Amino acid sequence: MRDIDIVVGTDGSAAGTSAVRWAATQADRCGARLRIVCVYHWHLLGPGVPTVRLDAPAREQAGAVLAVAVADARGVQPAVDVRGRMVLGLPTDALLTEAKTAALLVVGSHGRGALASALLGSVGLQIATESSCPVVVVRGRAHTAIGPVVAAIDGTPSSDRVLTTGFEEAYRRGCGLVAVRTVPTDALRARAGIPVPAGPAGALRALVAVDVTDAVARVQERYPTVPVEVELAGGNPADILVAASRSAQLVVLDGHGRGSAIGPALDPVTHHLLQRSDCPVLVLRGA
Repeated sequence: MRDIDIVVGTDGSAAGTSAVRWAATQADRCGARLRIVCVYHWHLLGPGVPTVRLDAPAREQAGAVLAVAVADARGVQPAVDVRGRMVLGLPTDALLTEAKTAALLVVGSHGRGALASALLGSVGLQIATESSCPVVVVRGRAHTAIGPVVAAIDGTPSSDRVLTTGFEEAYRRGCGLVAVRTVPTDALRARAGIPVPAGPAGALRALVAVDVTDAVARVQERYPTVPVEVELAGGNPADILVAASRSAQLVVLDGHGRGSAIGPALDPVTHHLLQRSDCPVLVLRGA
């Protein structure tokens, strides 16, 4: 077993349980340890209230959630080294700290509380934005073994990393890879290698097709057994990737985090996909 950890956060919600099970399976694929983290905190009831009276029940509840999660992970993947950890603090801060010693950080699409919904919560968005390691948001058809891995590439230097990760994940799953590249020419879809229309739009599509095919070929040399398909798609990149997620096991993309007046920000396409994808999304962050 390699000396790497996959970290997953859980709060005992259905989304947290799904994230734990996904992370356990991923740890088995990677030969990694699994560290399950349950973050807890308490609110001051007023002056003079001993903190022990606040900490004990919160810690007890967190311990119960953690025990169930650890047992669940071991039941799903008995061969994985599963460890549990309770952390006092705020979920975002605690998980970002855990990410510093992890190869991968896994979170559910939402958690408990009045704002829990099908959309990714604020904790997940902040983690996907600021994490020092890659992040998986588990959502949609979280545990499907049907369909390919989708690698979202855009012609930037990060595309090689996305392709490499996509090939590796497809190899682990024994499935194919679909490399998706959008082109701002029309709303039609075409497969690389199919004749394109004449004119500027056709010329651009042909150039992009050559660029994508060359990039895929460079990485595929290391994964010759992985079937690969290149898809050029005209239209809104976010909508195209959401549509691709409906038949995929995993979507891999670079977060393209950029600074703003208030701190780092996710690329709009990544933000949209994290909110609407129908399968887990792997956002490449850090080294």
